Amino acid sequence: MKNKPGLNKMLRLITYITNLVLCTVFVFLGSLPESYDYSVGSVANTDIYASKTFTDTYETEYQAIIARNSVASIFVRSSEISEKNVKDTTTFFDLTSQIRQQKLGEVTSLTEINTLKNNLLTSIGIDAPVSDLTVFLNLSDSTFSYMRDKGISIAELIMVEDVDESHLESAIDSQITNFKDANPSYSSYANAFGEILKLIMKPNSIFDSDATNEAASVAYSEAMDNPVIVEKGTKIISSGEVVTEHIYSMMVNLELIRESSFDIIILARSLLYTLILFLVGYFFTRTFSNKERKEFKVFLLLNITFVLPVAVAFYASQFSGLLAFVLFFTVICATYLGVSESVILSYANLLIMWPIYNFDIELLFVMSITILVCATIAGRRDRAYSSALIIILPSVIAISGSLIFNFFHGSTNAEYINSVLYVSISTIFSLILAIGLTPIYELVSNSASPVRLIELSQPGHPLLKRLFFEASGTYQHSLMVSNLADAAADAIGADSLLCKVACYYHDIGKLENPTYFTENQTDIANPHDSISVMESVKIITSHPEEGIKLARKYRLPEAIIKIIDEHHGTTYPAYFYRKACDEAKSNGMDMPSLENFRYKGHIPSSRESGVIMLADTCEAAIRSMKIDDINKCEEKIRELVRGKIDQDQLINSGLSFDDIEKIIIAFRQVYAGAMHERIQYPK
Repeated sequence: MKNKPGLNKMLRLITYITNLVLCTVFVFLGSLPESYDYSVGSVANTDIYASKTFTDTYETEYQAIIARNSVASIFVRSSEISEKNVKDTTTFFDLTSQIRQQKLGEVTSLTEINTLKNNLLTSIGIDAPVSDLTVFLNLSDSTFSYMRDKGISIAELIMVEDVDESHLESAIDSQITNFKDANPSYSSYANAFGEILKLIMKPNSIFDSDATNEAASVAYSEAMDNPVIVEKGTKIISSGEVVTEHIYSMMVNLELIRESSFDIIILARSLLYTLILFLVGYFFTRTFSNKERKEFKVFLLLNITFVLPVAVAFYASQFSGLLAFVLFFTVICATYLGVSESVILSYANLLIMWPIYNFDIELLFVMSITILVCATIAGRRDRAYSSALIIILPSVIAISGSLIFNFFHGSTNAEYINSVLYVSISTIFSLILAIGLTPIYELVSNSASPVRLIELSQPGHPLLKRLFFEASGTYQHSLMVSNLADAAADAIGADSLLCKVACYYHDIGKLENPTYFTENQTDIANPHDSISVMESVKIITSHPEEGIKLARKYRLPEAIIKIIDEHHGTTYPAYFYRKACDEAKSNGMDMPSLENFRYKGHIPSSRESGVIMLADTCEAAIRSMKIDDINKCEEKIRELVRGKIDQDQLINSGLSFDDIEKIIIAFRQVYAGAMHERIQYPK
């Protein structure tokens, strides 16, 4: 009935790895850009557009070089040069003063002029014109003293600022002009004064190579940090154009220039991308859900269904970036695993195929909101979903999402029509295909999907009809057990629909010998009185095995078959064991072995199975004891539950003590409703 744990685990691992490899191959092939055998100087034979948004490294580098070369040279003020200019100006006047003091006559001689000229050339390196020197040598003492003070002041004033070669002469002229305006009586000496200053003073602003290089580096880095982005859909080259170095660089960025169709880097990237999503999905299912581990057939079918939309995407993406069939997986997954599992795994499925669609944002937005709606409808377990509803509502949501997306992007009318058309096709086709294939999935998997369970809950099912007519007491017992199990499963968060429906069928094995069970005995004599105790035990304990045979004959889901097998666990009918013990004691025989009286099934392996065992035990006992007081009823329930715990019947069920307490409270509430007093109607 069960796969060996080791083999089961190995098969699941092989399935995971196979799916990972298949998805990686499809993502690799689907996201692999078309390759062109072009080189610089080739002529393009077709229009080429950017398949994705990318950074234009060539243009970015070009703009960065321009920015670096556009940085102006940086000059800084030199204190040394400034001080030397002032000092040289002072030296000029000092040397001139020395010659003036050595003059022999009132008129300066040529010898005196040449001496001053030579002294200036030697001391401060200027070759002053004779005419200008003559002016200073012939000044009166007071005028010379004034000119000396003004000259040094002007030199100091000019050297306070950064003065480069292009501005030095104008700065001196400006100061001489101010001197003339302020001292009209000295204007005749101003020109000579200005010429001497122009000879003495040098620019105090010098080139700073380190600062200039640093500024150039900063400009280059800023340009590189703000790269040129080429948007998806931009035309790279037109047919007939020559492939320039720039265009070739862009094609390399888009991975359009490759030596072969196989690119190990793209393959590694695809594998890493797919592996991360697989690990996230695996972590979720292992941590938050145990449903995928219940039945290997369902596990295998869901894995096949997972990879199918990815495989189709490889071909569908060639027609449109919106032609994705992820909703096919969403419906199937929600049907078997529920809403939350379907949403998470469908998002993983969508993200895996996203690179095939060049990471289209509209696809991600539209399908994300549609997955939520679709999973919510298909994953409902309280009643079967309407096929029309699951087609119409998600389609309306998908189309609305597409319209909203294009509205905010300011799309053209053609883009609106194109988006709505492909979204409608992918959504409607996915949902119709999923609904159409659901019966085939159920036939192959024989699993307890919500749709299948709701079908099995109908009173018209052949087994339930047989149970009603041939074992009406068992039928009524099953209904009460289903009410108890349904309430308890809701209380602990288990699968209430599975519990409810499984209870209808848990005792179908009694159909083989219905009158041997007390609930089906009416006025006839008890048939156990005419047979031996061991024959009675054989009939009583065989009803789970007989139930399994009937369940397989009518192709009931494996989950229900497992519950039929486990609902009595390895317990024993205490009444017949005590009867056998009494007979052995009265006949002086050895006490019978308890092992000969046990049911041949297995202890509960799921929370649902554990709930049904407790519900079945409590209902049978309380019915037989005819308890009508709710407090006594609760006491009996606790006693019966404690008995199952003491017999280690719940150790594999996954039920916690907190769950047990919630189950007891749920049972009490059900019996409280069943035991309430009714009004006595008049005759």
